[in-house]
Amino acid sequence: MKKAITGPTWDAILHVALHMRERDRAELFANRWDDSALGVAESTIAIKDQGLLYVGWLEDTPVVVYGARPIWPGVWTVYAYATDDFPRIGGYVTRHIRRAMMPGLLLMGAHRAQCYSLASHDVAHRWLTALGASRDARLPAFGKNGEDFILFSWTAETFDVHGRSPRRQQPAD
Repeated sequence: MKKAITGPTWDAILHVALHMRERDRAELFANRWDDSALGVAESTIAIKDQGLLYVGWLEDTPVVVYGARPIWPGVWTVYAYATDDFPRIGGYVTRHIRRAMMPGLLLMGAHRAQCYSLASHDVAHRWLTALGASRDARLPAFGKNGEDFILFSWTAETFDVHGRSPRRQQPAD
């Protein structure tokens, strides 16, 4: 089973958006003006140059779109949405996030990364916790229809869940 992580393409992003898991759909649509998978894809491609954006593949099929973008100096928002095939490549993507994406955020000046997750999306909560995120707060009535959300975050000290700080690994001047 071939797995890969690549940069974004319109076709890959659109495929994942059109075929995303029901829980991801509920989470994304709770914070959007519309309930359009096409709108999700358009919003994602529009921010592709504003941070980090990846597509995880299983064989020749895109399965997950994930990334991070700055929302103000030093603070980034992270996001992901996937198809039902995500469990088949979840470990592969998790390793990429731990080994490349999160250390990359540090190198880009991040001291905090955060995301909002629908309170009922327990699958996402387990994954975020496995990635080293802390559960910061419950946000009652945060969604457009009054859905509760949970704020998860990482700080510079917790980006690398293996205890290796990318800052210490950089060569000295």
